[in-house]
Amino acid sequence: MNAEKQKFPAPEYAKNVLSECFEDAKSYFLDALIDVNYAHAIMLAEQGIITTQELKSILSALNKIDREKIQKTQYDGSFEDLFFLLQREIQKNCEQEDAAGKLHTARSRNDIDVTIYRMKLRDYNLKLLFELLRLRSNLINLADKYKDALMPAYTHTQPAQPTTLGHFLIAMVENLNRDTKRLISAFDNINTCPLGACAITTTGFPINRFRTAELLGFTAPTRNSYASISSVDYFTETMSAVIVLMINIGKFAYEFLLMAMQEFDVIHLSDGFVQGSSIMPQKRNPVALEHVRAIASKTLGQALGVMTAIHNTPFGDINDVEDDLQPLIYKAMHDAIRTINLFSATLKDASFNTSKLKQMAAENFITVTELADELVRRENLSFKIAHEIVGKAVTKALDSSNQLTIQILNEAAKETTNRELNLDEATLQEILSPEHFVNIRTIYGGPASEELTQSILFEKNQLDSDEAEIKQKQNQLINARKQLTRKVEELLHTRV
Repeated sequence: MNAEKQKFPAPEYAKNVLSECFEDAKSYFLDALIDVNYAHAIMLAEQGIITTQELKSILSALNKIDREKIQKTQYDGSFEDLFFLLQREIQKNCEQEDAAGKLHTARSRNDIDVTIYRMKLRDYNLKLLFELLRLRSNLINLADKYKDALMPAYTHTQPAQPTTLGHFLIAMVENLNRDTKRLISAFDNINTCPLGACAITTTGFPINRFRTAELLGFTAPTRNSYASISSVDYFTETMSAVIVLMINIGKFAYEFLLMAMQEFDVIHLSDGFVQGSSIMPQKRNPVALEHVRAIASKTLGQALGVMTAIHNTPFGDINDVEDDLQPLIYKAMHDAIRTINLFSATLKDASFNTSKLKQMAAENFITVTELADELVRRENLSFKIAHEIVGKAVTKALDSSNQLTIQILNEAAKETTNRELNLDEATLQEILSPEHFVNIRTIYGGPASEELTQSILFEKNQLDSDEAEIKQKQNQLINARKQLTRKVEELLHTRV
């Protein structure tokens, strides 16, 4: 019986839920919530659901909202959440007593909430996309600069074949190109407007959902009202894209950290991105790359946490996907932006030790794949036999001078085929050179200079295309916000 008589909210509920959620809502949603009120009021008047005088009273009340005061407000239990606090302020500021109450015609916290969630997420999505564009641009510039710089490529962490630094870097760009496409697709699915779905089945009032979508910068209303309230894929798609992106960044950061080890010493970060040691005077630690990896891992964990939180939850309006979860989504987006921004800046002024990389590209017999290929072409051998000959020759070279000579190669050939090869020493050494290895790989996607130039040009064009599309999306939101502001001012100065 005592539990039944306890007034809402219980102290524990106020402390652990309402107060915490109010602080988050102030931080993330106040501006969007006010814009939703503007747009809904304008639409109600245009549809004849409220009068022009009532509209002016509502718009004037909204203009009087002291946002700074609300940001400083502490939760005291006199209101349930930010929505009701704002309603109280609108009621207080309204010249017409009934107008504020009419503002809530044909809407619910359900459709309001998912609308402001989408508005916040689309802003984060765009910020992340612009950081990705910058990272891609910096990597493309590095790839162009080091297009012909030889380096070893690795498989299973072991030296495998020669390639170029440009080829290596443009491979990263290609991954980031796809990451960009995923986030653009996610933006398009975020940027549809649930407002007007009301609780879950729309309303009997003759509202215009297309108009509110337009006023708020959305491309269109969401199609199905049940899905408008119940769907979570607008943010799980974004989180999925962020997860893939952070996995990619973690792999790239690992490679550059390995390059920065003194044992390799083939990348040099500018002084602004390294730190010394409190005890070891000689240290030059590539801490920026470590922080990239750490923040990427943190972001990945947050995004996975979002996925875990909504797994096996009902398909409907539920708190599991609302006040407690939304801040985690935005924290993941914030940290994803931090990751990309730091990584991009770190690499922008990085330099590479091309002479050391070239030396490494000529070591460990990593050019002998081409020798086997050449034996197939020159000696009319199957690749299996050519592979066996070269494998034996490498073993013999390791046991002797660590140099693969024509004498050693012929010994291996005689053991395998009972004949010597039609090669001389000069031709063999030309075949074994890393320059030859790379230059002959002119196939689509390969590291040869001419082909790599085409790859770089392709990525530049892709970057320009993506940048134009992303700016267009950004401008749509900016213009919608300006138009909403102008519309409010125009209506307030219209005589009734």
